[in-house]
Amino acid sequence: MPSAPSAVRTAAIAIVIGVNYGYFGAAMAGAQLYLSPRLGLSVGEQGTLFAVPVLGMFLGVLAANRIVTTAGRRATLLAMALATAVLGAASPLVADLVWIDGTRLLIGVAMGVTTVVVPIYIAEAAPPAGRGRIAVLYQVATVGGIVAAFLVAYALSAAGLWRVMLGVTAPVGAVCVALLLRAPDTVAGLGPRRERGPGAVAELFGPRYRVVTGFVVVLGALVQLTGISAVSNFSPRIFEGMGYRGPFALLILPAVVQLCGLLAALASSATVDRFGRRATLLTGTAVMAAGHALLVAAFAAPRGATALGLAGLLTFTVGFNAGLGSLLWIYASEGYTDRLRSAGATALLLPNLAANFLLAQFFLGAMTTLGGATTFAALLAVTVASWLYLFRHAPETRGRTLDEIHEYWQNGRTWPRPVASD
Repeated sequence: MPSAPSAVRTAAIAIVIGVNYGYFGAAMAGAQLYLSPRLGLSVGEQGTLFAVPVLGMFLGVLAANRIVTTAGRRATLLAMALATAVLGAASPLVADLVWIDGTRLLIGVAMGVTTVVVPIYIAEAAPPAGRGRIAVLYQVATVGGIVAAFLVAYALSAAGLWRVMLGVTAPVGAVCVALLLRAPDTVAGLGPRRERGPGAVAELFGPRYRVVTGFVVVLGALVQLTGISAVSNFSPRIFEGMGYRGPFALLILPAVVQLCGLLAALASSATVDRFGRRATLLTGTAVMAAGHALLVAAFAAPRGATALGLAGLLTFTVGFNAGLGSLLWIYASEGYTDRLRSAGATALLLPNLAANFLLAQFFLGAMTTLGGATTFAALLAVTVASWLYLFRHAPETRGRTLDEIHEYWQNGRTWPRPVASD
């Protein structure tokens, strides 16, 4: 096996890829305010701008295990970063819905593969003492990319330059390529003749890994069903529904919300290895529920309550980034051996992306037809159910080696006893 990259290099790769992913995901949130009137898009067509990349990610996740096992970690990340850079430059060249959706679908495929591989790369490259911190930094960088997308959108809003808003994905992808060109691999590719994708998938649901696979599958779905992608994708529309108007309110306020989420993720990065995964996760999910409750109250107010709604979005986003958003990938990457880690990440991402697709396509329609209070009441119910599930099933893995964590899941959720000294 090639020598593992240093913690600093691993952190740099995680940060840049996170920024790239976050920017791509949020760039359309600002651009669609100017793109939709230009193309005369309906509510459903606006939903496709967000749902189509998620479909691409779903396809990328399905293919990721075969690709990464065959080609290796570094080569896969490098190829996907290059594809993102090229397609990011092509996406805004034609002002046509089919072209934009088509290029975003392909970028989504690359992002889907990358999303599977990055947590694996971190888990294998980072030292045990810093593994949790670097994984959280990936989430911090993702939120940083979202903040940057809103700030860029506001800077370009006066001229309505939606093409540039989308095209910034290209140079960020190029930076990813530059970093990965000099990065060593962690686990080399096995080549096509030794690929064992179907066997790995079957093993995930076999008696040895069934428990951890069930946990990550449910966790992956719950993360999205609590509404985080809807809040990120449709923040300008949510603020608009609460009574806010103008580019500053619709683009800068979402950036402020995401910036607070970034600070929460940084705080989580600094404290997760001190206070533990479980306490951080449960606290963050409880804060998310409080945020949804504030949003329900804001939309239910007779004349609207803009300050209450802003507080709700801030509270929800802070809770997510401090808890579920920061720790989701840690649980998925720690629970499997090297050979099954990419397949395990796939098991988490497929239900995650399926839920994400539904929210991307139908959230705006639900807000329009059912109203904000009913929509966020449903998300509140899911968040409360998520907290109960995590309270019952999420283990504390702080300070444990990967071998100990594997033994915990494989032995009926029982931690191995320490070997007695002579």
